[in-house]
Amino acid sequence: MDIDVPYLAAPSWDPRMKDRLRWLQDNEPVYWSEADELWVITRFADISYVSKHQELFTSAEGVRPALGSKLGLIDEAEPRHGHLRAMINRGFTPRMVKKLEETFLEITTEAIDAVAKKGECDFVDAIAVPLPLLLIAEMMGIHKKDRQRFHNWSDAMIAGDGNFDNPDIMAAAGNAFVEYSSYLTDILETRRREPQDDLVSILVGADEEGLLKKFENRDVMGEAAGMDHGELANHELIMLLTLLMVAGNETTRNGISGGMQLLIEHPDQRQRLIEDPALIPGAVEEMLRVVSPVHSFGRTVTQDTEIHGQKIREGEKVLIVYPAGNRDPREFEDPDTFRIDRNPSHLAFGIGSHFCLGANLARMEMRVAFRELLARIPDMEFSAGGPVLKPSSLVRSCTEMKVRFTPEA
Repeated sequence: MDIDVPYLAAPSWDPRMKDRLRWLQDNEPVYWSEADELWVITRFADISYVSKHQELFTSAEGVRPALGSKLGLIDEAEPRHGHLRAMINRGFTPRMVKKLEETFLEITTEAIDAVAKKGECDFVDAIAVPLPLLLIAEMMGIHKKDRQRFHNWSDAMIAGDGNFDNPDIMAAAGNAFVEYSSYLTDILETRRREPQDDLVSILVGADEEGLLKKFENRDVMGEAAGMDHGELANHELIMLLTLLMVAGNETTRNGISGGMQLLIEHPDQRQRLIEDPALIPGAVEEMLRVVSPVHSFGRTVTQDTEIHGQKIREGEKVLIVYPAGNRDPREFEDPDTFRIDRNPSHLAFGIGSHFCLGANLARMEMRVAFRELLARIPDMEFSAGGPVLKPSSLVRSCTEMKVRFTPEA
């Protein structure tokens, strides 16, 4: 088994990665990668331990070790991380989530309407992409005419991870961020003047109420010190909204496409859901475990420690690999088998203080999507060899999945 590969490089995440991770899990669960200059962590219990002990394995030095810069909320230390989470949580009250579910049902219905009578489609392009994309765009106040641009920006930015040696991909990612930032700046200023019932208005309102003023000291702000309050507000909000776009779009998209792949490949499990839709919420958890939309995040060691007797030094990096942990046979019986009644406690959304803020929103999207799909298009099957996956060290990236089904009457 060839384990000496760069785990941060996108091309390494080809079909061989599954077997490679299982070998590491069984033989070297704390593995030093010379290519990446970090420790690769693959067992469920160890990933949980690292994630829950921010005092030893901090996110504050960045969660993408090869990137060399921070992404915002997910790589902040306390207390700043807690303040930012509290601000964003204002957009996920029960009232807001209920409103979003109603909107998402409309989005899902329209997407299925567009293909149901055709008997075939590219599931990624027709269903998996537009559902989360349109919901997050709705939450952020993206104009309907601009939603294809929103899709392109998201794809370009996510493609940059793991392709740092490709100047064309990196240039496209940088241009996408510049265009998206400029677009958001206009939205932020509009919401300051004319607040609406959306996430951007809530975040701007939190700023106006003084939440961001808690960061106005050099120790907490770091490089942002010296900016005036308005500049800091826009900087923070743009980074938060960039993260929300990518996290709310790319990961849920691949959860939906991966979930449908599992249902097509396991018709017995799909039939149980068709006959008893009450099983769908539990099936969604099993889909998330098996699919693992997020591949890896990094942490920085704050003091000398050890895992499994392996000494890890202060300042070194570790890479926690979620698909490996979610298929760890020490945690899950027969881990490669898809069983909708397993009801697993998985790592798809992380664990600990950096647990995914949008977890309940993603669960709602998958639950609604599969409820409607199984009710209206219950016999989907592959029409062109199955899903097409693009290698990525950050997320599962399904770019195409051609399917056919009985046209809806």
